[in-house]
Amino acid sequence: MRRDGVSAEEERFIESMGLFFERQGIPRIGGRILGLLLLAEKPLALGELAELLRVSPASVSTNIRQLQAGGLVEPASIPGDRRHYYVFNSAGWDHRLEVAISAMDVLGQLCQDALGQPGLKGRHKLREAVEFCDFYRQEMSGAAERWRARFARRPGTQTPSPTPSARQRRNATR
Repeated sequence: MRRDGVSAEEERFIESMGLFFERQGIPRIGGRILGLLLLAEKPLALGELAELLRVSPASVSTNIRQLQAGGLVEPASIPGDRRHYYVFNSAGWDHRLEVAISAMDVLGQLCQDALGQPGLKGRHKLREAVEFCDFYRQEMSGAAERWRARFARRPGTQTPSPTPSARQRRNATR
């Protein structure tokens, strides 16, 4: 990334990220922020993000909060500087896997609960949904474990701590 802004190649990537994440239900500016942070060699302040993306600081601030909640962005600090800085959170990939697993846990439980209702017992599509959710969870849990192992082997990285799934949280409270 150049001091005076982003190169044409970087801008194409950033815009592609915006469009990709927009299709995933994240505002386009959020995807653009992620794209920029993936390319950044150093933490970027809110004002720098806004300037480089040519958007309002308020828009960056709003989207940064959403991206932090999603685990893909984390705050960073620079000693002696009071501004708020942000970096792409590499452990965010692990978080995304856990979010997908948790969503299937919830969907599977909703369908399982529905099957317990007298008027809904034996519904083939509900049983199939429960089976799919169980299959998805098993596959994604294995993928998450393989990702953590791969991530931990990379120099300069720490193993992201596994986020308990909805099922694990439910079982822990029983």
